[in-house]
Amino acid sequence: MSLELHYVAPPSVTDALGRLGRTEDVRFSPGNRRLAVASFHRNRVVVFDIDIAASAGAPRVALIGGVELSSPALQWPHGVEFIDDETLLVTSRGRDVALFTLPPGKTGVPSHEVIPIAQWPADRTSFLDAPGSVMATRIADDACEVLICNNDGHTVTRHLLDRGAGGALRHSEILLQKCLSVPDGVSVSPNRRWIAVSNHRTHNVLLYENSSALNADAEPDGILRRLYYPHGVRFSADGRHLFVADAGAPYLNVYAQGCDEWRGVRDPVARVRVMADAVFERGRHNPEEGGPKGLDIDRSSSVLVVTSECQPLAFFDVPALLHLALAGGSACEPGALDLSHELSLMEEIRRMAESATEAHAMQSSLSWRLTAPLRRVRSAFRRRPG
Repeated sequence: MSLELHYVAPPSVTDALGRLGRTEDVRFSPGNRRLAVASFHRNRVVVFDIDIAASAGAPRVALIGGVELSSPALQWPHGVEFIDDETLLVTSRGRDVALFTLPPGKTGVPSHEVIPIAQWPADRTSFLDAPGSVMATRIADDACEVLICNNDGHTVTRHLLDRGAGGALRHSEILLQKCLSVPDGVSVSPNRRWIAVSNHRTHNVLLYENSSALNADAEPDGILRRLYYPHGVRFSADGRHLFVADAGAPYLNVYAQGCDEWRGVRDPVARVRVMADAVFERGRHNPEEGGPKGLDIDRSSSVLVVTSECQPLAFFDVPALLHLALAGGSACEPGALDLSHELSLMEEIRRMAESATEAHAMQSSLSWRLTAPLRRVRSAFRRRPG
């Protein structure tokens, strides 16, 4: 059974894909006609026009045009989320959160400088700190609930976007904080019962039951293991499977809920290669890069897309992926892994990672470099025989 879907595109679109460089998140529009990709180092977002056609076999995918967005509000764009087909929310690690009205796409993929229609500053009032991945769910005709991963703040914040007021920020709060260390991807299950967060430094995905009791001190109800550097996460349409992109490996991981939904600890039921070794190694500038980052599933639940620096877009057949996952079983077997043990192990990994980061920052500082000769002299005296 073939998993990857080969797409067609005119040269202008192929050229635009080749200019993306390092990519982060990717998102289908609600109408399934547009696909947004964050071009991190170029401070651009490219919105492609896409056509997904059903067929007797696998769906057919064509990229037929698009538009490239530039703006002073884009500085290391990471997260992209459609509010509707003409409105895009973009989170920038080096700046704020901005809402844009999108110009129409064209075959030549022209470049447009756009001004935000609304902007949420990264400050104490919004609790935003290097905002990264983002997901929005509509909770009323005039309001959306927006979840944002804050890479430097180590939090997931919840915001209320007022559609009636042009995308103004109505409310902000820290939703999740305990156990998080560089959250790098977020997804909400279709029934809004579960929240999944990629936890970069502890190499796992954390699952939280989305109840009224959820707060910043809550521990995860479930943990997904066997990952290097998890990034994009997405639930299947029925919420029974979770797809996870691993930036530290050339694979897509598929998890299945167990008898107790997403509570407890589980390993993947399927691991799917999404790029060749040569492509992976070309983008492997460090152990945290090279593999797929952004991940999304289209509104028909037939096409999954992943993005990475050296493979800007790759599409996969969702029913075929789920067939593979179902063959791998679920997590209902006796002797389930212990959640408390996994939490203790995760906390130890988190402390070690943060200590290593602090040591690296100190050794990179100006004062450390200036005092290096003195430390060498002191070390030489200590080595002299008494």
